[in-house]
Parts: sequence; C-alpha cells; structure tokens
Amino acid sequence: MINVTTKYLAITLLCGFISTPLYADDKDDEREYEVKLYPLNGSGVYGEAEITIKGTNVFKISLEADGLEANKLHPQHIHGLTDSIENASCPDISADVDGDGLISVGEGLPFYGPIVLPLTPFDLVVDNGELDYDAKFTINPESVQPIGKRTIVLHGMTVNGQYIASLPIACGTIELDD
Repeated sequence: MINVTTKYLAITLLCGFISTPLYADDKDDEREYEVKLYPLNGSGVYGEAEITIKGTNVFKISLEADGLEANKLHPQHIHGLTDSIENASCPDISADVDGDGLISVGEGLPFYGPIVLPLTPFDLVVDNGELDYDAKFTINPESVQPIGKRTIVLHGMTVNGQYIASLPIACGTIELDD
C-alpha cells in the first residue's frame, strides 16, 4: 500500500519533471528585432543592432557602428512618433527645410519622432571610430511599444570645426527579425 506522502511526492516530482521543459527555454515570450543603420548628414556612419524583448518589459540591445568621430560621446536613442499607428522613419534630404545642407534634430522629428528610450550610458567612442554598445533595460512597455514602428538614431558630428552632439548621423528602422 502506497502511503499518502509517497503519493504526493510522486505527483509533485512528476509535475515538476513535466513542466521543466516548458519553462527551461521558453522563447514564446521573446521577440527579436534587427536594425540596419545608414548615414545621415554625410557622416559615413553605418551600423546594425539586434534587439530582444522578453516578456513585456525586459529589453536587450547590442549595437555596433563604425565611422563615428573618435574620442567623442555619440548619444543614441530609440525614437518614435507619438501616434503609435504610424511608423517612424529616417529622414531624407527633404527634411532639410532651412536649406543649410544638414538635417537637424528638429528637422528630423516629423520623421522619427521624439526620444522614447535613451540608450545610456553614452560611451566615449574608441580611437578607431567604432561603437560597440550592449545594454539591458527594464522598460515601460507603453512608452516603447510598438517597437516595430520605432527607429534608432545616432547623434554627434563636427561641422565647421564645432562638435554638435545632437546632430543626427545615422538612422535605421526597427524591424521584426524573421
């Protein structure tokens, strides 16, 4: 005769054994995105990023870019339009409304929108002009989502001898990784 304790222990072990594979590598609540960054304002900056969102609020990003000015801080952000129905985009030369040959942050805003997530800390770019950034954030899903309608913008370039940290230098749309 099996006693009650043995019976409960067997059921507990069986349930634990059965449920372990379901939770050990649960990718159902994980979504991956990719970004190709292209130059703005003649910067020559190219890059790419991979984003993983786990659940609703864990956000991981790995971003690499080259062609940036060495030994400078280059702010980077996720931008998005306030109307979450519209897709944010990267500005083309038509955004240069003042005709100075540069797309300022303000001129780019109608295309990519305000900052929804600053990718901090902004590290000093190394001597070879390469940026290698990895970070993990706990986010407010309402402010960042829908992530597939957002962009990443890198900033910072010298113009006429003056470093302008806010000047957009690369941009890319965030796309679901197939």
